Amino acid sequence: MKTLRALCFDLDDTLWEVWPVIRKAEQAMYDFLLERYPRAAEAMTIEAMRDARARIALDYPHMAHDFTFLRQQALREQAAACGYPEVMADEAFEAFIAARNRVELYADVRPALQVLQGRYRLFTASNGNADLGRIGLSHLFERSVAARQVGVLKPAAAVFLKVLEGTDLAAAEVMYVGDDPHLDVEGARAVGMSTAWVNRTGAAWPEDIEPATYSVTSLSELVAVLEVSASVG
Repeated sequence: MKTLRALCFDLDDTLWEVWPVIRKAEQAMYDFLLERYPRAAEAMTIEAMRDARARIALDYPHMAHDFTFLRQQALREQAAACGYPEVMADEAFEAFIAARNRVELYADVRPALQVLQGRYRLFTASNGNADLGRIGLSHLFERSVAARQVGVLKPAAAVFLKVLEGTDLAAAEVMYVGDDPHLDVEGARAVGMSTAWVNRTGAAWPEDIEPATYSVTSLSELVAVLEVSASVG
């Protein structure tokens, strides 16, 4: 493996567990609607709002990579159907995104990132719409790439290549770290990056996919693995 100079991290389910956060964010959005725009809340359950978001992705396939647009457009249509102004969508989405960024980091994440920042250039690349500035992690990363900025979702090569854009890094000098064998490992490997699979749940690796360069259960284990690799190298 070429000398490792940088690490690029997935976010959801790699640095924090995402579905509890999404459920709380959806509840916060629903509660906001119930208080400020009650007809919109009374006309839709949280599950129905999820279904509306999924339908919007089908109606606007060219925007399926942009989760922010999907939620906002679903809210705009909901506002119109209930006779509310379009500003409802902006306000309700703010209630959602504020809660969506109140994440609980896995215990190993912040200490590991602080160690790794002293040794490597750090980046992120994610399909989601988490905001590292709101979360309080942006100072640890040189660049954060979101699929909505690129126009496609992982595992598309463009997401990973966007990380390298404007840097002096070659793909072989970057390791991508993520929890999803297909979206993260296969996607990054396809552009020439080495990979680390973060398997926090004891999942079995898919038999039809070539294993990641490293398989770890936490970022603290990744730090240890990279220390050993550097000493051997």
